[in-house]
Amino acid sequence: MSWSLVQQKRLLKEREILSQYFKAFEWVNPTDSCNTCIEGDLLTNSKNKYQIRVYVPSDYPNSRPDMVVVSPDPLIGFNGKNLLDFGADMKMHTLSPRNGHVNICHYRDWLPNLTLYLVVLKGRIWLEALDAYRNSGLEISEYLPHM
Repeated sequence: MSWSLVQQKRLLKEREILSQYFKAFEWVNPTDSCNTCIEGDLLTNSKNKYQIRVYVPSDYPNSRPDMVVVSPDPLIGFNGKNLLDFGADMKMHTLSPRNGHVNICHYRDWLPNLTLYLVVLKGRIWLEALDAYRNSGLEISEYLPHM
């Protein structure tokens, strides 16, 4: 399935913005609206490297994209706990796993004016909170408010 002309224009602009601020991110299957995603590595202030994947829904921007942590796999938290074990958890800002990966909750309510850039930025912030949780054991909600 292909993107509509309106979606193509929107995604072209999204691509420009992402390439300016998150150069490591690449588009996967960009012409197939049923299988498009973006992937890239993010480095936290603690020098931990994570690979993030954002699934772009076929009706984008009308639906919220899922964002998962692809690597490291498994994603280990405080005291060696696998973050997949939390499932959907408000205190950890996670949704039900997708394709065996931790699914980050980045927006409670999705609006069409939100961008993939903002999704990736929220992922970056969540990863900082994850690093803090791994060191302290305090849940991610202690570091991030719900939005």
